[in-house]
Amino acid sequence: MGHVRVIEAEGVAVTKIKTFADAERVLAEMLDGYAPRPQQQRLASEVEALFASEEVRQALLQAGCGVGKSLGSVIPAILSGKRTIVATATKALQEQYASKDMPFLEEHLPLDFSWALLKGRANYVCQAKLAEVTSLDLPNVERIRTELKEEGHSGDFEHLANQVSEDKKSLLSMSSGECPGKSECPLAATCFAELAKEKARQSQVVITNTAMLMTELRIRQISDGHALMLGEYEAVVIDEAHELPEIAANSLADQLRRRGLENLIASAASFVSSHAREEIKEVSRLVDELTKAVEKAWAHLEDLSSGEQVVLTISELMANGEPYIVLVEGFKKLYDMVHDSQLTYGNPMQEKTRQQRIQRRLISMVDRLTEFLISEKNVVRWVETESTRKGPLTLLKWSPVEVGPFLKEYLWDEVPVALVSATLSVGRDFSYIIDTLGLNDPITLDVGTPFDYSIQARLFVPSKEMPDPVKDRTAWMSYAQTTTRDLVTRAGGGALLLYTSRKAMRDSYSMLSPILEMAGYNCYMQGEHGTNKEIAKAFSDDTHSVLFALKSFFTGVDFSGETCRLVIIDKLPFPVPTDIMFAARASLMNRRAGADVAFSNLSIPMMTLTLTQGFGRLIRSSKDRGVVAILDPRLSSKGYGKKIVRSLPQAPVVSDVAEVAGFYATAETVAA
Repeated sequence: MGHVRVIEAEGVAVTKIKTFADAERVLAEMLDGYAPRPQQQRLASEVEALFASEEVRQALLQAGCGVGKSLGSVIPAILSGKRTIVATATKALQEQYASKDMPFLEEHLPLDFSWALLKGRANYVCQAKLAEVTSLDLPNVERIRTELKEEGHSGDFEHLANQVSEDKKSLLSMSSGECPGKSECPLAATCFAELAKEKARQSQVVITNTAMLMTELRIRQISDGHALMLGEYEAVVIDEAHELPEIAANSLADQLRRRGLENLIASAASFVSSHAREEIKEVSRLVDELTKAVEKAWAHLEDLSSGEQVVLTISELMANGEPYIVLVEGFKKLYDMVHDSQLTYGNPMQEKTRQQRIQRRLISMVDRLTEFLISEKNVVRWVETESTRKGPLTLLKWSPVEVGPFLKEYLWDEVPVALVSATLSVGRDFSYIIDTLGLNDPITLDVGTPFDYSIQARLFVPSKEMPDPVKDRTAWMSYAQTTTRDLVTRAGGGALLLYTSRKAMRDSYSMLSPILEMAGYNCYMQGEHGTNKEIAKAFSDDTHSVLFALKSFFTGVDFSGETCRLVIIDKLPFPVPTDIMFAARASLMNRRAGADVAFSNLSIPMMTLTLTQGFGRLIRSSKDRGVVAILDPRLSSKGYGKKIVRSLPQAPVVSDVAEVAGFYATAETVAA
């Protein structure tokens, strides 16, 4: 039975709220113009049934933009009485829940519930680091100290009036790998991260992010269920659930940098040398041994990669694994030395904190290296070279090929989970997401959309006679750029141009921006005109501008109204076949099927879901009008292309720029 509270408010009949329908009746009485949405009602009804059932099951709930997914999920969660984790993929949606949705419910639905916002530790200012930083490192640090003394301040970087740039946040933030923990830190009583965590533990609903939820599951795995970062919970809502496969894979993946290993060796050795001078010779010998092991390991990795992504096979690892074993044993010895050091100089409290921080980093490194060496099958290890300002950087990476087994053991078998998103199925077929997440017989429901795409939108698709981007890239690029120019002109700006590669974006920007700017349209390009947040704001503020962007703008951004009336996607966003993780998944899928099925069962679904997300940037409200153009003739010439078109929101398809111009003219007349 959910929480029930008798409402006694002026103008509202005495009511008991037990269901979403009850909540809607109260909202209708209290708020002028409140309009129930059938799609939201279906969504909420399914969440209610899921959380009321004694059977632990999962539900894949697809709901288009404008349905009201957040309230349709969180109200049933509150009424269920279960302690619920609500996880979002983006900070923007997390902040929407915290600053808009939850306060709205507190104000208009007098229910007996509590809630809290919880982010990862690195999102909060660390009191220990704040005490160490000087104005030489961070000029506005005194103003930050003063601000953080205000009663009730969360310590969240996002909530600081005195902002800290991204490159300076590490001076004030503490990673979970460094933090000595609540029981060891002398400043734990005032730790913002711990205070947020404690408030979350005492709350019925916790608004967090999906990465944090995955970290919680990893901690449960490593501690065999003894460590609970989020506390016990009875239900989970995962919003933006289409992002879960990638977030889960990232949480289970790991990487090592040579510099990170060397910095850890230097930090530990410096601490021991300062506090245990009689061990200087011993620590010096150990540092020399560890440094040589790092050099040997990275010399092999750099020879192996030669600037490319290269899989590290089991046989390769066995033949060249000796340096990693030396590192594991050496870091254990360093840990003992740091642990046994007597604090002989400096501020005792600060030095104790420093000691505990180094110990945590050392034991974490031992665990990571051990996992790298002994991880079971279906784990891919590889070497990757990253370009930096200081030159190429060689990374050692590893990750499980599948996330399903992990999620099944630590989430699906434990609590009911509602997975909510606008894009979970391909043509109403949920098979891809079910298989990827390792779900067993989940409930599936597509509640539809409140928008009428037949009136509000058009889908521009090139005819099959147009140049193929694979067979004749030069001719296709010329066609795509010319068509982009014509479509932007017909739309009068307000255009979001989405590219599947950085080179294609840069080439198009170089060719088109002078022409478009001469015509009066300001042009912005991702990576050139500020952060993503800054260029998104500039694009939103200028309703006749043009934004050239990459994959990060396919999802999560909300440009409603006149801001975005044209979305152009240059070509079908297929996954890169040479990507290590994709290739490993495709190989595993083909081996299990005994046939080459990865294109139809992996490439097509992955691409279609990304494409649908890109389409979703266009229509964000019932008043929006616009065109989505996908400049890839394979949608017309290939059999799979026609199936993809049927999987997209059902806007009428056009292939002539003149038809687009006619649609915009009609839309302007209707708006007027």
